[in-house]
Amino acid sequence: MDNRSQKKDITTTLFLNNNFGFANSLTTIDFTTCQPVNKSVQLFNASKQLLIKLACLLTLITFTLPIYAQVTTVNGPSDAVSNPPASASAVSQVLAPGNNISLKIGTSSAASDVIYQWYKMDNTGTKKLVQSSSSTTLQETPSGAGYYTYQLVVSNSNQCSSEISDPFKVYVLPALAPTVAASSSTVCANGTSTALLTANPGSDKYAYQYQWMLNGSAISGATAATYTTPANIASGNNTYTIRVAYALSTSTTGTANQVIAVVPVPTKPTVSIGQ
Repeated sequence: MDNRSQKKDITTTLFLNNNFGFANSLTTIDFTTCQPVNKSVQLFNASKQLLIKLACLLTLITFTLPIYAQVTTVNGPSDAVSNPPASASAVSQVLAPGNNISLKIGTSSAASDVIYQWYKMDNTGTKKLVQSSSSTTLQETPSGAGYYTYQLVVSNSNQCSSEISDPFKVYVLPALAPTVAASSSTVCANGTSTALLTANPGSDKYAYQYQWMLNGSAISGATAATYTTPANIASGNNTYTIRVAYALSTSTTGTANQVIAVVPVPTKPTVSIGQ
């Protein structure tokens, strides 16, 4: 699409022959007014005026239909392969999983009689018209993680079109489903054994933040992907939880639990003379 604003020539030439009661002539019609440009053309009665207006209407429909035509559906991300952005500021929006993409026009000097043409990049890098209407908003339910790229053109009833907007790029995160692996699910209460807990966030494409918790309370300083249970803790079952968040969106979290059984140690025995 040419990025320069353009106005189509909305005049056309009609051949009005004597089948319609006109002398054979070429008549140019200005479709902004539906009136002949050639002032020498004589319209002798109302039926001939109606003929001009019908021709005007048909031509306007012909010019206007392309605005609404060729709308297609583009499913999924524009790019599901490239690495995620290095930071949230590298894209227009980072979206948590389970949320809809919701866009609206920002600034425009357009009048009220306009059509908003929303484009989305497909996975081959081709812009596709996905919505053409008077609505200033666009919504989509993402069907996978990755980049979703959109652009907008505004056209008015005189067929004048704006420059295409800069790309608006949304990165949709996948759901977080971390797991925990333990070197042992049982330790001794006297501290002679410990368990090493290792969090697996599910993908190595992203940067993460970690917080370990014991029985629902955060463990101070336990913010690495691994955690070693302390020695000399009370007997019983202890639930260790790892909470993982994306560095790109710390409000997007996932958790996993691991129960570690702390087994009491038998008391120190004594030895006596046997019988």
